[in-house]
Order: sequence, then C-alpha cells, then structure tokens
Amino acid sequence: PFFSYNFSIDFPFFILYPLRPYSTAMLGTRNLRQVVGRLLSSPGAQKIFPSAPCSQRCHILSCRPVVAAVYSAPKAPGLSRFLGTGMSDKESFDKLKFDAEKGDVKAMFETGMSLLAGRGCEANESEAVKWYTKAAEKGHLDAQYNLGVCMYYGRGVDRNIEQAVAWYLKAADQGHVAAEYALGVCYEKGRGVQKDLVKSIKYYTNAANAGDASAQYKLGECFYYGRSGLKENFQEAASLFSKACEQGLAKAQYMLGLCHYYGQGVENSESKAADLFLKAAEQGHPQAEYQIAACYYSGRGVEKNLEKAVEWFEKAAKQSHPVAQYSLGQCYYYGRGVPKSEEKALEYYTMAANQGHAQAKYWIGIILKSKE
Repeated sequence: PFFSYNFSIDFPFFILYPLRPYSTAMLGTRNLRQVVGRLLSSPGAQKIFPSAPCSQRCHILSCRPVVAAVYSAPKAPGLSRFLGTGMSDKESFDKLKFDAEKGDVKAMFETGMSLLAGRGCEANESEAVKWYTKAAEKGHLDAQYNLGVCMYYGRGVDRNIEQAVAWYLKAADQGHVAAEYALGVCYEKGRGVQKDLVKSIKYYTNAANAGDASAQYKLGECFYYGRSGLKENFQEAASLFSKACEQGLAKAQYMLGLCHYYGQGVENSESKAADLFLKAAEQGHPQAEYQIAACYYSGRGVEKNLEKAVEWFEKAAKQSHPVAQYSLGQCYYYGRGVPKSEEKALEYYTMAANQGHAQAKYWIGIILKSKE
C-alpha cells in the first residue's frame, strides 16, 4: 500500500528511477506517458503498487515525465549502465554492488533501486534503505529523496515522518523538484513539521515553476478555492491547471474543465469543458466520469447520447461516486438509455443512499411504497 486508493490523494510521492534507456529529449510528453503507462502495467509495477489499478499508477507517476518509476525496462533500474554488455541481471547487480562497496556513490543509489525492485537479486527493502542511506549521506540527491519516501511510508525502515522531512529538506536544498513538492504537502498538512502555509506555498511554487505537474495542480487549487493564505484567483488557477494538463494530469484536466464550464478565469465553453472531462475520465478520474456522463445526458458541450451517459455513469458508480449511482437509478427508473427496471433502479438508489444521498433515500421510499 504505497498510497491510498483515493483520487484526491495529497501525496503522490514515488521512488525515483532515472528513465533509462528512454530519453526524454527523444520522446514528447504524450509518447513518454505512453511508455510509462506500458511499464507501469507490468508485474513489477503491480508488485510495488498492489492496491491501485494501472490507470491510477499511470496517473500518479506520469505526472513527472522526466523521472519515472520504471520496473520493466529492458534492463532493470540501476542496471542500465550494463546495457549491451550481454551480462545477466544477476551478473549486472553483482558488479553494481561491487562498485558500491568500493565507494561509488551512484552505484550505492542504484544498488538500493535494484534491491527495492528485486532485479538481479531478491527484493529486500531494508537493504535498499541501507544503500540509499549510504548514498544520501554522501550527498546523492535522488537517494536523499528516496530515503525520505521510504521513511515517510515505512518502507524497509520504521516509519518516521520527521526524519522523512529532514531528508526532503536536504534534497530540496539542492533543487530536487519532487522533494520540494513533498515539503509543500508536509507544511500544508503539518506532517512531520509544524503547519506553515507560507512555507507550503513557497515549496509548491518552487516545484510548479520547475514544471512539476502535481505542484502546479496543488497551487492551482489554492488559487481556485482561496486556500493556504492565497486569495481566490480563477485566472491564475486556470493557468496552472493548464500547465499541469500539458503533462496529462487527470485531476488538472478535470479542474480546467470546470473552469471552462463555468467561465472561471477562461472563456466559457461547454465543448472545451466536455473535452477535458472526457480526457480525465479516460484516465479513470471518477468525478470526471460523472461530469462527462452528465454532459452526454443533457447534451451540454456534446451531442446528447443517453447510452453514452449511462456508460460513464456506470464507470463512476463502480468507483463509489454517489451522485453517479443515484443518476443510474434515475436512468433505470425512467428507462433512459437503458431498459426500464425498478429492480435495477432500487439497486443503484440503495448504493447511493448507503453513502448518505438524500434523494436516493426518497426514491427508495417511493419504490417500496409502490410495492405495498
């Protein structure tokens, strides 16, 4: 359980693996995200992220296209220096560890990566942390960040958020973008440090200016809702959401869709809103799935299509979206986009009612009374 299965997740932190042998200079963002997506659907990635579907692994990790978690590259993370040598993963790892034991700092970091991934060796999180620590103490930037992540989540070491923050600070002091984003969250939520919104915004801004999509999104949220000491500014929020959208971040696509739908900071355009909702929905964002369903249901921004509306309501309902469940109940009750069925309507009303949806409870009463 590397992170909670929650699309409003605050902490999309991940262990860094320099993307090899793929070059970010050779691949555009869209193609790079596709590469990362394919890699994250592998058994290796599923081992690290057992509780999250592939769509969410892609969502979490593809937001930082320059460094991504790569568990199924032609050679494993940390073993890329041996590409083309004809060496097996085991031989490559042994050579890597030999170099690490001789004091090669980069090899120390890469040994930790290989141990975490279990490539060329048995996976061993505690040993991985030992090598991260050796490299981090010698100033290796990514090792400092990775060690912070391990300490934050208790991976291979007892969980210690205060120590995690200390390592994030060391990495951030050297300009590590993901560490700056991590610190923004820590200071915003008061995790491992005293809550400090000024520092939170400082770190979010640093990371956002460096191109971190999650930081751009978080900073955009602060401007959109007027949070963390920032005044409400829809134009600034939309600008930041737009930057994050360029990297394919689903929740940013959803929020920029809302901006277009209501004309907040950008032109009022239901068609642009629907397009953004669809892009986010295709990545599994439940609120976007509901919104594009509502667009198809009402014909706002797209041609009205009740069958497609039902399709997207169903996707959102499967992710426990209560309004989507209620909406499906309505579709089945009135026979809109599906054959009329009070039984199916009751099923979906009950799902929504169990989450506290008041109108769903009302319609359950209507159906039950009609059966008396």
